[in-house]
Amino acid sequence: MRSFFVFFFLINSAIFAQDYSLVDAKVKRYPTYSSAQQLATKINADFKTDTDKIRAVFIWLTENIRYDLEEYYRPSTKQISFQYKNEAEKQLKLQQIKDQIADETFKNKKSVCEGYAQSFKKICDLLTIEAVIIKGYARNSSDDIGTIATTTNHAWNAVKVDSTWQLVDATWAAGYEINNQWKKHFTEYYFFPNPTELLRSHLPESAAWQLVQNRISKADFSNQPVIGQGFFSENLELISPKKGIISKAKNKEFKILKLQTTDLVSYVFKNQKYGKKATVTFKDDVGSFTIDLENKKNTELYIFINNEIGLSYKIN
Repeated sequence: MRSFFVFFFLINSAIFAQDYSLVDAKVKRYPTYSSAQQLATKINADFKTDTDKIRAVFIWLTENIRYDLEEYYRPSTKQISFQYKNEAEKQLKLQQIKDQIADETFKNKKSVCEGYAQSFKKICDLLTIEAVIIKGYARNSSDDIGTIATTTNHAWNAVKVDSTWQLVDATWAAGYEINNQWKKHFTEYYFFPNPTELLRSHLPESAAWQLVQNRISKADFSNQPVIGQGFFSENLELISPKKGIISKAKNKEFKILKLQTTDLVSYVFKNQKYGKKATVTFKDDVGSFTIDLENKKNTELYIFINNEIGLSYKIN
């Protein structure tokens, strides 16, 4: 699940730039199928390429499955145990449990991240498209800055397209929580995001699924600022500061690449009622501004781009 302050980045990959408007429009007219098999059969009939089929799965899940906030905050206790005689029987029974999660997701039309991820994989299996479930750590708010996670709290997917693994997170693409309510809001970014950029918010438990050459540690992951919708919407790049925890200073400088003269930059500190507009100067496609942090110890800073959350920092 993602909260109001968790939105992320734009990417530049060619596959992201593909026009899926026809696929999306067709899938949005689909009924609310009650089984993965029904959906897979329809997708197979309507689309030819694996990429279009994957996109169809993604869109249907984000359109039809709601995030289950009640289960997230008050999870039902489920103890599952079974006996098996050999490895093959063990794997069969484990798969039955995973299939049950997907079946319940289709039946109830709501789930937490596990249901989205298991459903995505099950449909891909039925479409004979290779997909996996990635367990890992998700950064949900500025509270996570500087905190190294000890247990996994999120699940998403990787899917193979033309011999290349691409990432997918249908849970965070479907919507977000605001004021203790789940809001349906489709976010394109989580379909085939740039792996390097996704590491701002998603850290796989298995380092191999970072899908980058220079892998990051849990400490590196936790020490980043939270990057939000303001960056995602405007295709911006953070130059400095790149650490999520910053020291108080008289005039702390912030630099953002691709910021435009027409962009409104403002900021507010935690528990402060009113924010302030930042004065931005420009040089070589870089926008710079300073914020007075001299008396702002042990608080949080939120920077907005065009009235959307862009960056969150902790101040020590």
